[in-house]
This record gives sequence, C-alpha cells and structure tokens, in this order.
Amino acid sequence: MDISKFNVAELFSNDNGKSSGSAFVGIIVSLSGTIGFLLGCFDKMFLSGSIDIVTNSILFVGIGASLLGVRRIYSSKKMNVNSENTDMPIGDGK
Repeated sequence: MDISKFNVAELFSNDNGKSSGSAFVGIIVSLSGTIGFLLGCFDKMFLSGSIDIVTNSILFVGIGASLLGVRRIYSSKKMNVNSENTDMPIGDGK
C-alpha cells in the first residue's frame, strides 16, 4: 500500500479490504448535508430567509458523521478482540 497515492476505493473499505456500507452511506449523507447547509446559507442570506434548510442539513451531517464513527468503533472493537486471542507474551518477554 503506497501512502502517497489517493485511492477512492479505500474510502469505502474496512480494515480487512471489504467494502463498508456504513462508510459509503456516511460519506454520501455527509456530503449532501454539507451541500444543503451551503445552499441553506445562501437561501437565508439572499432568497427567502428561512432557516429550516440549515437546521435539517446540520442533522444530516450529524447522521453521516455518526455512521462514519460507528464504522471506526466497530473496527477498533474487532481489532481488540483479535489481539486478545494471541499467544504472544505481554511486555518485553523477559
């Protein structure tokens, strides 16, 4: 794995290389919430003056961030369970 190269497929994959549904949905929901927030700010400043779009888009970004966080929490718990099943000695081995 070359760290200097950007790969879009790695954004949506777990630690074991499988594609993650929560990552895909989390990124899509966060992006749509961010776009909605920007359009809501434009609407608030120049068009109707309604704040409803901005508050709903903040909720969307929160849901997307939660989905991405759940993916990280799940993968770290899975790594902790796998590390407890090793027969390696703890410490420096003395």
